[in-house]
Amino acid sequence: MAGYFTKLNGHVYEGEYKAGETLANGVFVSIASGEVKKLTAAGDAEFRIDEKTTLWGLPAVRMTCVYEGTKELYLVENEFEDYGDKELDWAAYTVPIGHYVKMRKPESGDQLIISVTAEVLATLTVGDLAKPASGGSIAKKA
Repeated sequence: MAGYFTKLNGHVYEGEYKAGETLANGVFVSIASGEVKKLTAAGDAEFRIDEKTTLWGLPAVRMTCVYEGTKELYLVENEFEDYGDKELDWAAYTVPIGHYVKMRKPESGDQLIISVTAEVLATLTVGDLAKPASGGSIAKKA
């Protein structure tokens, strides 16, 4: 996965927790036992799908947060570390276990782009509402 915020209604990021598992940018997470992990249950925030597109060659959606929800929820948006002599692969960047995670709670009006699987993309239409799903991606709101 890959992703980031494209429009913010503030710039408050959380950065004091470490990854409890390998995390990609653009994945929805929560804090479990003091560690950042992918969602294990669906979130209640809602996002309007604004565009079906690609992000660094991956299927993706641009979306706007229309309801922040009441459950703890963050989107990972880490800074890219120095790859040294290797070419940076934006689509494959991950935060290793034990490293600090830069993440932000989506607020109403925030806009973001995240990669999704081709299967998830096929279920969505522009204008649909989606919710964060177990595993950190999204699913069409039933």
